[in-house]
Amino acid sequence: MEENKIKALSQDNVLREMNLWYENQCSMLDDYDTLWEMFRAVVTSSSYGTSEFGGPIWLMDFSLANLQKLFPDNPWLEAMEKEWDKGKWSINGAAKSEELKRFSAWFQYRIEHLVRWLGLGNVIVKQETDFEGNISLYGWGIFLDVVQSIVGGRVERIHHELMLKYNFSYNEVGEVIHGNFPTRLKSDSMFKKFPCNYGHGFSYCKHSNLYGDCYQLKHFSLTTGYVIPETVPEKFLMLVVNDLMECKAQGYGNKADKDGYTVPYPQMKFAQYLECKNACGHHFQPTTDVFRWKRKDGSYEEIKIELPEIDVKYGEFWHRQFPPKQNWRVLE
Repeated sequence: MEENKIKALSQDNVLREMNLWYENQCSMLDDYDTLWEMFRAVVTSSSYGTSEFGGPIWLMDFSLANLQKLFPDNPWLEAMEKEWDKGKWSINGAAKSEELKRFSAWFQYRIEHLVRWLGLGNVIVKQETDFEGNISLYGWGIFLDVVQSIVGGRVERIHHELMLKYNFSYNEVGEVIHGNFPTRLKSDSMFKKFPCNYGHGFSYCKHSNLYGDCYQLKHFSLTTGYVIPETVPEKFLMLVVNDLMECKAQGYGNKADKDGYTVPYPQMKFAQYLECKNACGHHFQPTTDVFRWKRKDGSYEEIKIELPEIDVKYGEFWHRQFPPKQNWRVLE
């Protein structure tokens, strides 16, 4: 990671830019020095295993709570907190405030490009609010399909009409269909708790007067017994991903399907990303180590990423260097 000390924000600049934001009904396409400083601070102050939950996950947390830890007494963040007073939608917990939705989308728009262009895997991006849920898990598509079968949600694919429009080759279409490219899992079903009824038969349920319905884990896990529901999506996603990676490390789930495909062991960084709207025929582009973003005024924002080195004793199974700091809670 960059050896950057988080810079204190000028109150005058924050107030000036915040007022411009409100006056101009700004969108995620507009650039503000204050927001870029917050963006840079989140990315450069975190890495794999550094969150409170640990695990083989890089948690990039753009929630108001985390931004306030990095930038206390920030009037812009305080103003966004008040936007929650306008309420939330009961179906998915998303904010009703248009201001707060635009603020959250500003970070999501840029971090989605950063993760994709750099080819990062096993990244959880947390934003303040979004209609599809405020959590995204980035990684290899076919691996995310397995995670989706456990927690619900939607793994993003490019639909066939777009692939025809942008001249995808036969092989490229196959790669996309089978999930052989980095993408993301989005889910508004993860804003309540896990395990829930998704993916679990009722025969696996055991009711607790204290914790409600508890479930036996049906996916491969070293944990046995009935698991107490977790209410923090980034925690249970980390635990599920860790379980599945350990499953691959121990040689389970390596049998190919009828088409000859197996679920790969997740990588920390991929060599290529998918550029779906490039009509020149180079849809799979090489990734980089530097995120470079051209602002509307012609200047550039640049962030260099340095991934942690893996101790040779872990070999190819890099997840073992980042054990969970918290584990499944089992009903006694």
